[in-house]
Amino acid sequence: MRIFYLGSIILCFTLFNFVCAKVCEGLESIRATDECYMKIALSFGLTHNPKAPFGTLIVDHTTNEISCYGVNSNKKNTLLHGETAAFWNCTELYPSPTDNDMFNPGLNWSIQTLYTTGEPCPMCASQAIYRGVHRVVWGSTVEDINYSGCPQLMINMVDVLATSKLGGNRPNPKAPILEGGILKDDCDRAFWCAFSSFRGKSYYEAMKKEGLEDFVKDRHARFSCDAKLKMYHYGL
Repeated sequence: MRIFYLGSIILCFTLFNFVCAKVCEGLESIRATDECYMKIALSFGLTHNPKAPFGTLIVDHTTNEISCYGVNSNKKNTLLHGETAAFWNCTELYPSPTDNDMFNPGLNWSIQTLYTTGEPCPMCASQAIYRGVHRVVWGSTVEDINYSGCPQLMINMVDVLATSKLGGNRPNPKAPILEGGILKDDCDRAFWCAFSSFRGKSYYEAMKKEGLEDFVKDRHARFSCDAKLKMYHYGL
């Protein structure tokens, strides 16, 4: 399996040897499998962009293989959120055999699960719907990321999904299944520590005004950012 990562090809038997070993195969439950893949997504995000650790995996849940990776790459392009990067990487790795990605994509998206450390923003949520993934799984919520200091469009994916309609305002039968809160504490800590530079005087004043002082106190009490962030080593 190849891994296309923002312009470079990395063979799985080098840096990402652990992927080929199917480390998340044979676990006792869907929850355990989701947590396993989220650990990899978080490690990938922290490794490649610790200041914005939005790590993403797209996984074929029928073969238990990771199809591609993505990470927030806003220095390269401000629109390259983790999910966007992963979708782009998959499209480059698995091009349409007939040069028609809309009607004949090179990857069967209906059997793919999107794992992302943060709940998809409306842009990325829309891409997941248009792309036709089977499930979307995330760690931290849009609200938790925003309350940690990061600017966000405060719209949850469930609300974006509700707007997805076929012609004639019919329900979309291929809308993805949503699952949030996987390894939430670990993802929350990563974002809280990553966005410390956003938390200036005006941030604390706004949180106080919104009655969110307990949120700040809880984060300061539970998440120490002085120590090295907990990493998940699967061969990294």
